[in-house]
Amino acid sequence: MKTFRFGLTFAILTSLSLLLILTWLLLSLISFKTAENDLLSQKSDAARLLLSSYVHLLTPGFQDGRTPPGADRFADRLATEKGFRGIIVVDRNGREVYRNAKNSTVDSRLRDVLRTGAECAAYSENGLVISRYAPIRNGESIDGAVSMSFSLVPEYGRLARSRQMFMVYFILDFLLLLGLGASVLTRLIVSPIRRLLAATVRIEKGDLDCRVPVHGTLELAELAESFNCMARTLRQKRDEAEGNIRALERINSELESAREESVRSEKMASVGLLAAGTAHEIGTPLAAILGYAGILKEELASDPEKSDYLGRIEEEATRIDRIIRGLLDYARPTSSEREAVDAAELLRHCMEMMEGQGVFKNVVTSLVFGDGVPLLNADRHQLQQVFINLFINARDAMPGGGALSVRVSAENASPSAEMRKISTKAIRGRRRDDFRGAFSAAINPRESVEYVRIEVGDNGAGIAPENLERIFDPFFTTKEPGKGTGLGLAVTARIVDSMGGRITVESALSVGTKFTLWLPAVKRNRSEGTV
Repeated sequence: MKTFRFGLTFAILTSLSLLLILTWLLLSLISFKTAENDLLSQKSDAARLLLSSYVHLLTPGFQDGRTPPGADRFADRLATEKGFRGIIVVDRNGREVYRNAKNSTVDSRLRDVLRTGAECAAYSENGLVISRYAPIRNGESIDGAVSMSFSLVPEYGRLARSRQMFMVYFILDFLLLLGLGASVLTRLIVSPIRRLLAATVRIEKGDLDCRVPVHGTLELAELAESFNCMARTLRQKRDEAEGNIRALERINSELESAREESVRSEKMASVGLLAAGTAHEIGTPLAAILGYAGILKEELASDPEKSDYLGRIEEEATRIDRIIRGLLDYARPTSSEREAVDAAELLRHCMEMMEGQGVFKNVVTSLVFGDGVPLLNADRHQLQQVFINLFINARDAMPGGGALSVRVSAENASPSAEMRKISTKAIRGRRRDDFRGAFSAAINPRESVEYVRIEVGDNGAGIAPENLERIFDPFFTTKEPGKGTGLGLAVTARIVDSMGGRITVESALSVGTKFTLWLPAVKRNRSEGTV
């Protein structure tokens, strides 16, 4: 299971966001606390000045516990101001002589001021009210004390509005920094890294020609340059390896060809000696037997029984002659004359010839030709022998009738590339290990050659899997005695090999058999002409 990981942009922006938030929390704590202290200090100073002014108006006329009219007017004026809570005046005995407040009472601090004569300030328990205290002096004596209270709610409201504005500015600044940071990160870091990643994927797929443009910061530029150097080195190493592989393939192909040619030469030499000796020793008496049998057959034409015996003698002697000729055809070196052959025209000719002889009785034939099929570079007569052998085998596999189909198409890829993909055991080739070597014994898989693919299929009885390995061997046949020599497919495979092609067979019991031929086409130049 693939591990989930965050992207580089997300990780960097998240870290940056956390740093911004922590920085904002620290700055807001410091700034808000400083602003609150400054605001409370200003409020305390303003309250002290107002209290001093009131005491100044109160002092000259404060007698017998009465307040002067000027001080009363000043107090009434203060009562109209926002945030003013009230004034309390007491005499030297602590008795209240004047009040301009609803909820305030004479507290202990007024008595402390009467006793000590020192000004002081105090905040309420909820912190929303500030009170200033001052003595009323008459020379050295203290005639009374004054308490003046102010609400801090407006100041805290101003602080709350300041926090809201600060939050709005922070959010805007935060979004701006994130957007700008994302853009800069994408341009300077993320995009170059993604290009490196894409190039890595291309190299993984085998494209060693890809290069990464050298942009961005110093480190990323050095990384891109190192990546390009690595790609160039890998390309050089691959070219060297491919060159060595081609050389090894060429050497192996030559060795395999030499080995097969040696084995074939030995086999052909043995078969050739056998065929030559057999033809020499058997040919002359066999000809005499056929001649005398023919004479006797004519003389005894009136005797059906003896004429039948002579016909059988003639038939068996002819079969012996056919076996000897097959041995000679298989053993003697082939001397072919290559020419440009139209596969479609030759196949039609072979079909018409076989149909004219009644070979395809009860067999439905079909020919399908693809577009742009090139001419074959082959010996016309040998290729005709190949087609006839395959047609006769298909006919023999369908004694009760059936369908014979022939399909011709152009094959731009080498059969090597296709045969390497074949894994089914139902398909066999001409030689042992053909599919492992993918025909490399005689066809270079890297050679740029155009082929013509010819498929000859039937819906007959099929071939047993254990027989597929041997059907191209000389003298191997599944036909009844007297109906086949086992040399037809061996000669066919030899002819196809001599043309530089390949033949495979695919078969299944009760389904049918399909032979596939890859034959080299006439090479064409750039202007589509033949050479």
